[in-house]
This record gives sequence, structure tokens and C-alpha cells, in this order.
Amino acid sequence: MAPKQKTPKVSRNPDLIRGIGKYSRSKMYHKRGLWAIKAKNGGVFPRHDKKPAEPKPAEKPPKFYPADDVKKPFINKRKPKPTKLKASITPGTVLIILAGRFKGKRVRVSETAFFWVASGYWTIQDQWCSSKTCESVLCNWYFDQG
Repeated sequence: MAPKQKTPKVSRNPDLIRGIGKYSRSKMYHKRGLWAIKAKNGGVFPRHDKKPAEPKPAEKPPKFYPADDVKKPFINKRKPKPTKLKASITPGTVLIILAGRFKGKRVRVSETAFFWVASGYWTIQDQWCSSKTCESVLCNWYFDQG
């Protein structure tokens, strides 16, 4: 009889994009059943003491060392173009940033003199209306889907 094939592990919280899940933290708390574990232990999560670490074997030095090659800088000929936004994105619309350092954060779109900016909340950079240009923030393919 052939050995059983392992089924791949699938997350209970599928990704909308990498790093942003479909469900919120509070929803996943309930789905994982953490509330039941906490209730069973008198309102406190059970603690497990760490096992003592095993001593590591002495590491051998590598047999081969890389050559001292100098990497060439990558040539980037891209010219920044103005962002084309979906018609439904108007000043005052609240969006969720899908890429970059602030992904997952909510921002409000405002129209200034010559270009669109997404202004966020106080918690993004400890200042009100922290600005990022839409080109570096919005992921246009996401808005073109629906």
C-alpha cells in the first residue's frame, strides 16, 4: 500500500495581498478558539517553560569562499508617470494602502493644487495628514478588478 500523501497546510485567514489577511485580529481570535483556551484556564493563557537548549556542535569553516566580485548597479530607465485613478476614487474617499511601508493603514484621499495625495491618520507618522503620493501608495490593479 502506498504511503499517504501529506496535504499542504492552508491558512484559516487567506491573504488579500501578501501581509494583509481577509479577517481582522479579533475575528481570528475567535476562529482559532483562543477564547475557549483562556476560559478553561481561569481567564489566563497557560504558560509553558522553555526546554534547555542543546549545545551546538562546533562549525567547520567553509571549504570554498566566494570571489570578490563587485556587483554592477541595476540600470533603471523608468520615468515616473502621473497616476490614473479609478472614477470612484474622489476627494474624501477612505482607502486601504495595499503596498509599501504603511500597507494595511486607512487613508483619506484629498485633492491639492496639482496632484492627488493620500493623507493618513495621526498614528502613521505622529502627525496629522501625513502625505504620500498615490503613485507609491495605491495598487491600481486592485481597484480595476471590481
